[in-house]
Amino acid sequence: MFVPSVDAVFVGDGLTTRHVLTGVTGPAPAPFTDEPAEAIASLSALVETGATWVLPGHGAPFHGGVAAAVSAVETAARRP
Repeated sequence: MFVPSVDAVFVGDGLTTRHVLTGVTGPAPAPFTDEPAEAIASLSALVETGATWVLPGHGAPFHGGVAAAVSAVETAARRP
């Protein structure tokens, strides 16, 4: 959900900025997503908002912009 008045997108469990199992920080796929490809596709739809803040369900707010967050998630999802 994009909230223009605060320049933020709320992504819930669409991504995490702190992996709940490993403690690794930074935008990454949420580890318990049932449909990872669909989650990433949904995140990609948020890029057009251009939001500065990304607010996940787990982990700290990310201030690097939604495009950078989605790119980091896509990169992490391609790792084995």
